[in-house]
Amino acid sequence: MWIRDNQQGISKSVFKERYPFLADHLLDRSLESLAKEQGLFLFPTSWQEIPDLDKSEKLFETVDHSLRTGNVIGFIGYQNDQLTIHSRFAQSDKEDYFLHYMLQKVLHLNVTNLETSFSLEQQFYQLFICLFPSFLQAALRKGLYKEYRRFHHHDANLKGALDIARQLKTSTPFEGKMAYSTREFSFDNNLMQLVRHTIEYIKGHQLSRTSLLFQDKDRENIETIIQATPRYQLADRTKIIYQNQVAPVRHAYYHEYGTLQKLCLLILKGTRHGVGERQQQKIQGILFDVAWLWEEYLAQLLGEEFHHPRNKAKSDSFSMFQGGNGRIYPDFVSLSKKVVADAKYKPIDNIKGRDYLQIVAYMYRFDARNGFYLFPHSGKTEESKQYELLEGKCQRRNEPVVVEKLGLAIPQGVASFDEFCQQIERNEQVFLQSLLSKSRGEISEVMGAK
Repeated sequence: MWIRDNQQGISKSVFKERYPFLADHLLDRSLESLAKEQGLFLFPTSWQEIPDLDKSEKLFETVDHSLRTGNVIGFIGYQNDQLTIHSRFAQSDKEDYFLHYMLQKVLHLNVTNLETSFSLEQQFYQLFICLFPSFLQAALRKGLYKEYRRFHHHDANLKGALDIARQLKTSTPFEGKMAYSTREFSFDNNLMQLVRHTIEYIKGHQLSRTSLLFQDKDRENIETIIQATPRYQLADRTKIIYQNQVAPVRHAYYHEYGTLQKLCLLILKGTRHGVGERQQQKIQGILFDVAWLWEEYLAQLLGEEFHHPRNKAKSDSFSMFQGGNGRIYPDFVSLSKKVVADAKYKPIDNIKGRDYLQIVAYMYRFDARNGFYLFPHSGKTEESKQYELLEGKCQRRNEPVVVEKLGLAIPQGVASFDEFCQQIERNEQVFLQSLLSKSRGEISEVMGAK
């Protein structure tokens, strides 16, 4: 069963028959509940990073006895069921070049060496490993994670709770030493051990030949973890996995460590690692908000010419009114060209209604004569439409105000990921030239009229 993002009319009965174990857990469940209650890894990991994605949005929503999907793609597994949601630009259920390309651009991952002969499940599993260094870096910015551990001592420096049973067992007859225990903060705890086991596992993985963990920026982080975990023993891996499963990180300050913990468990419990996935009690997998990926990919593509407030600190946002009231976060703004652009991961005909109201409001705020909707399309037809804003009773303006839907063609019918990259890079140049030339043309025309 080939399922894609933004797909409608999926037979609910066929879905339940094909995925009997997953159906009850996924259908009409919100993304927030799946991320918190189940073992799903939602990327990006913070709702604050994905304001366009509603917490209550459903992965599969029932509409008139059928199902529809949204802007979420990824892989999900539970007991004997394995489900992949592709981007709508995937050519088959065996590859998803567009997803891999955006991940490479946005997260700076080396995905060119992913084994395309693997199944989609195995390719997603490789992505878990590729994500690990960046999440380790984010967690270590908070410093090393420490928590209370109980230490058992047997010496003459009594400074904790006396352990009578152990004292009688080890100090009979009495030799001047006391058996006692202390509870102290320690960096060498179950979570740090889990991170260490993940590092050692990835070192032996075939992706290590891409120097994944041995880039200069990663070596210091790895050495920090190694020094903090002197108790590491390979034989303890199963025990460490279990201890982290039953004691997830919940403190808000250590949110990054909670995310890292979840990712480590996904890596170590992967089906190719062989840690009893068929007996799991929670669904496992990784989901990507593809609309967020599309917006961040465009930010990389457009470069410094356009401000991208959501990718910066809150101080880079704008106010709609005086006094700092009405904070707004337009996707892209060029103050020099007076152009506003909105990233839309939608088919061209689905850009309508409230979408128009938002961009026109932003154009009025920035005195822009040009507004663009930037969206991906399959390249089968010419995907570009212009709309001229009216005034009064259907009267044309003396100085045109134009909103345009401008699409980037996503290559189809390619034989390899390398061929996909070559074609989309050419399409990117055409897309950028069209965007910039139209912006300059409209502005020069308006300036000449003035």
